[in-house]
Amino acid sequence: MEEQRQRMIEDLGSVLDGELLVDPLSTTLYASDASLYEIQPLAVARPRSRDDVVAIVKYANEAELDVFPRGAGSGVAGGCLGAGIVVDFSRHLRHILSIDADTVTVEPGVVLDELNRQLRPLGRYFPPDPSNGPVTTIGGMLAVDAAGSRSVRVGSTRDHVERLELVTGDGSVIEAASEPLVQKSTGGVDLTNPHQRLCDGLERVLRENDELIRERQPSLQRNCSGYHLRGVLADNRIELARLLVGSEGTLGLFTQATLHTSPLPEHRGIVLLLFGTLGEATRCVQAIAALQPSACDLMDRRVLSLGRDSDPRFESMIPAGSEAALIVEQAGMSERETRDRIARVVSAARGTAQSTRVAFEAHDFEDVEFLWSLPQRVVPLLTRLKGTTRPLPFVEDIAVPPEHLHEFLTSAHRVFQEHEVTASLYAHAAAGQLHLRPFLPSPSSDGGARLERLAASLYEEVFRIGGTISGEHGDGLSRTPFVRDQHGALYRVFRLIKDLFDPQGRLNPGKIISDDHRLSRLEFRTDGAVETSDDSGEANPVSNAPDLVPLGFSWGLQELADAARDCNGCAACRTVSPLQRMCPFFRIDPSEHASPRAKANAIRSVLDSRAPLSLASDELGQLASLCFNCKQCQIECPGHVNVPQMMVETKSARVGTDGGSRADRAASRIHELGALGGLVPRVTNWLLAQPPARWMIEKLLGIHRERRLPALARRSFLRNLPRRWTFRPRPGTRPRPVVYFVDHFANHHDPELGTALVRILEHNDIPVYVPRDQHPSGMALVTAGDLDTAKQLAEWNLRELGELAREGHRIICSEPSAVVCLQQEYPRLVDHPDAPAVAEQVVEAGTFLAELHAAGRLSLDFQPLELTAGYHAPCHLKALGDHDSMRELLGLIPGLRVSTIEAGCSGMAGAWGIARDNFATSIEIGRPLISRMQQADLGIGTTECSACRLQMQQSTSTPTLHPLKLMALAYGLVPEIRKRLPETNGHPNRQMPRGLVIT
Repeated sequence: MEEQRQRMIEDLGSVLDGELLVDPLSTTLYASDASLYEIQPLAVARPRSRDDVVAIVKYANEAELDVFPRGAGSGVAGGCLGAGIVVDFSRHLRHILSIDADTVTVEPGVVLDELNRQLRPLGRYFPPDPSNGPVTTIGGMLAVDAAGSRSVRVGSTRDHVERLELVTGDGSVIEAASEPLVQKSTGGVDLTNPHQRLCDGLERVLRENDELIRERQPSLQRNCSGYHLRGVLADNRIELARLLVGSEGTLGLFTQATLHTSPLPEHRGIVLLLFGTLGEATRCVQAIAALQPSACDLMDRRVLSLGRDSDPRFESMIPAGSEAALIVEQAGMSERETRDRIARVVSAARGTAQSTRVAFEAHDFEDVEFLWSLPQRVVPLLTRLKGTTRPLPFVEDIAVPPEHLHEFLTSAHRVFQEHEVTASLYAHAAAGQLHLRPFLPSPSSDGGARLERLAASLYEEVFRIGGTISGEHGDGLSRTPFVRDQHGALYRVFRLIKDLFDPQGRLNPGKIISDDHRLSRLEFRTDGAVETSDDSGEANPVSNAPDLVPLGFSWGLQELADAARDCNGCAACRTVSPLQRMCPFFRIDPSEHASPRAKANAIRSVLDSRAPLSLASDELGQLASLCFNCKQCQIECPGHVNVPQMMVETKSARVGTDGGSRADRAASRIHELGALGGLVPRVTNWLLAQPPARWMIEKLLGIHRERRLPALARRSFLRNLPRRWTFRPRPGTRPRPVVYFVDHFANHHDPELGTALVRILEHNDIPVYVPRDQHPSGMALVTAGDLDTAKQLAEWNLRELGELAREGHRIICSEPSAVVCLQQEYPRLVDHPDAPAVAEQVVEAGTFLAELHAAGRLSLDFQPLELTAGYHAPCHLKALGDHDSMRELLGLIPGLRVSTIEAGCSGMAGAWGIARDNFATSIEIGRPLISRMQQADLGIGTTECSACRLQMQQSTSTPTLHPLKLMALAYGLVPEIRKRLPETNGHPNRQMPRGLVIT
């Protein structure tokens, strides 16, 4: 196999403008998607042009290799998996080529939500609405004829396609649209023309089998099983694009698409209806469908229960024990019309089921979108459910005639009982589209035999009432074994069409058409279980990685495997939505390697020996370098997969093997360098402002010469404490003092910040104790993977803080990263009895002050500040679950106008962004934030994170201060802060030397 890969590099890789990847890590990352399956490809191609795609297909034919097109890899049926060449269209072919009055032309890698963001200012949109719109590509939508909740009103992808460009199985490039048939009587068919040859052969097959097509292909609102043949031949025209949409890449690889766009709906209204039983909800669907809603979705009690747990607002509107719900949306030309249409929906429901309860109704855009977040947020949460069984996607795409919905669900319930399983249900009910997920053990444990038996039984009921096994997700690997059962004699016609477009059968084989009709023969994903070597049950590594280096965190090998297994591959982490932050690296490099999913898959591959890699390998080290522990993927991932901890563990393995890079060592020990420079701060500050000295520092320490660094204070905060702040409180002291944990930045660079916080607390009658012997938190060390050194700091600080925490003293931090470190990292780093107590008592300063305000204990005697401040919420503050407290507190200051900057991650990640090797990437990630700070409407920037403040001042003279300083100034507690504020001409009162920033 290695010889074959080497030949591919020489023969194919040399002619591609894009990349050809054959290394073990890359092929491992493309071995799985969001499905249950795992198939290692021979190679991964990332084309940059149509010519690249042609070259790939022609080479595959010559080398007798199969080709598997891939978009975001978010499909749940395994439609993009295979053992040949996986072609990733999402990396480079992601351009919107043109936007016209009512059409748009795109490459297949364009993401749906990004397309609609570009269309929205024009009052247009591309209507199909699959639930994974933030990540799904247009090519993927075309492959499966994607649709969503609103398909009952707007149809599916097929209904909005004007023209397709594709590469067929022999490498020919054709365009597919609606076109007149060539009259053979005039000798008009040119059989040397690939397009005419295909159309001629297709016309013949369709005419010969017209009666069979009408008899055997279900006339359903949703059906993407097999090839769509109805209506392809009509009125002496051939609708070639209608056939190709939904063909899952088995007939051709799309390289361009012209799509119809529609006007944005004027007004929308939505209502959440709750029912006492699932049966009552399903019986209401037909009455509501008669009112032509734009959407009518059904949720069962499991989905509702998860919804309650996901958001306090859902908890308040959905009573515990609710059995079923319908979300119904109506659109209209005015709010009055939509209100009237919603009222008729409620009336129809109550007329059918007396238990109907209106839990929520909305007509405002934000509120409508909020309610839609219920299924969008909750359905992925099903994968988080713990236990020996999980809701598995393999019969999740059934569609039935809507009028038979209640009948089918009754039959399905009986089938599940016979097989002794339960299932979750979410449905686009008005369209008859059902997403059923049975709770079963991982199929890797029994080879999928149980899945096959259950699917066969369930599909018998589907066929009995005229339904289909696939409504919007495609046949893929999951349903191809059953396509022949559904379509009978029509399956032969599918084969004829496949042979026309792909004579050698190289395009996505095993999907729709297959000679293997056993689901149990497929290769399933490993379940992440760690094998044991003896009767003692001691965990035995299934790869060589843990043999080489010990794990740095206090978790076992099985816990690491479980964390990796928690990723179900849904691809939500590939989003570039402005409403989310994950993943900063993927946003600037939209490759699979940069996605958090890839990192979880890599760890899983190490633990089950699928790839010849170890935790300490260069390949995993390069992957881990695409993570700086911002934790946004963990908090925004539907399954909250702890990718950051896995990547820190990987870095720890590297540090344990080679000590890590010099730049990382310097950046992670910035507290040591600061303390050293603090011995002679004036000299140090002078040197940091001199270009020759900065050049030398870059050479010696790897700190980039262009990075503006914070000036060192003349005296550190801890060396200059007033005595009253240093008296350790006696047990039982009332009011109970809080403890201030200072961390490095406020201590050595910004003691004024520490003074501001303590004076604010005292102003609000909160006594403060500052332990003199505290050390920095060590968060930079954790991020760099230097866990041994981080443990030393953790042990020291826990000795300083542990007894205080046990006595009930709150530990206040002005640095969000310090809170994250003490609260989340310390308990994982060290087995210390006081770690849980400290984690429980530590709190970020803004959160603490917001608690005071909520309790009516915060003084509001602020003086006016006539200023416009741009507020940036740090990633680690978001990781703590609070990104509004300080912004809302600033809103209490008269005259202070706070503009929230929604520009994503700053790109600093503590000290990470100062390193020479990271500087360019840091700037690229932080560019939107830097650009916003350069705009003239902001008089000042403000954020809680010290590193973010450095980035916000990197290329601008606009100062950025901690919000606590603005509060202290408004209180009149630290008047000297006013010197940091801009004058009326917009420039700061005091300019710092080149290379340094104001703190």
